[in-house]
Amino acid sequence: KLFNSVEQFYPYMNTFTKELISFGFPECKGKIMVNNPYWCKTESDFEEQIEKWFKGSKMEDYMDLAIFFDAKCVAGEYALHTGLKKIIFNKVKNKDVFMGYFAKATLNFPTPIGIFSSLRTTDEGIDIKKGGIFSIVQGVRALALENSIEKNGTRERIKALEELSILSKEMALELIEAFGLFSRLRLEAHINKVNNGLKIDNMIDVSKFGKMERDMLKDSFVIVNKFKKFITHHFHLEKLS
Repeated sequence: KLFNSVEQFYPYMNTFTKELISFGFPECKGKIMVNNPYWCKTESDFEEQIEKWFKGSKMEDYMDLAIFFDAKCVAGEYALHTGLKKIIFNKVKNKDVFMGYFAKATLNFPTPIGIFSSLRTTDEGIDIKKGGIFSIVQGVRALALENSIEKNGTRERIKALEELSILSKEMALELIEAFGLFSRLRLEAHINKVNNGLKIDNMIDVSKFGKMERDMLKDSFVIVNKFKKFITHHFHLEKLS
């Protein structure tokens, strides 16, 4: 069938999304799904959108670009996505201010740890995504974008950054270990909530953690703070308003 407009794809994208949800994939609260027309465009429309993201000054513009940068082609004409990614890589060259604001999102959420490495919790626990995962993912993403690294996974990007000597071997290892712990704790919390009929979120209850697991969590948050300082220095975030 010949498609003459992107709108003709919408019914297929709606079906695709419904099937994903039926398989167990949770619906994205931010509507970052292919059944959202904002994320279902032609190549030329995405070229225009990329230009708008680069000219934008809102955090939403930086995060939407980050989301598109993380996209991975799983079927169809791979060259369409590859070409758009090359446009992004070319646009960030020599754009230190843009990269600074892009990387600044790494600092969006406070690390839930006190001055003496004590865990800061609420009645609901600790938001493991905001407190740990996001800072690592966004910081590594910014470094990957700056250095034209095409890999998508956070671990793979960390290893590539180590190979380029952007990250030291020690920091790369620490980030991979911290990211692994955060991801495991988040997954365990999700499984536990599903088994108990509770709503899935990113909160973890640390009240039942043993000393070893609490110490591992504390150490991982210390690594997050260390990485935030690295990102701040690397992208000169102290100079941004």
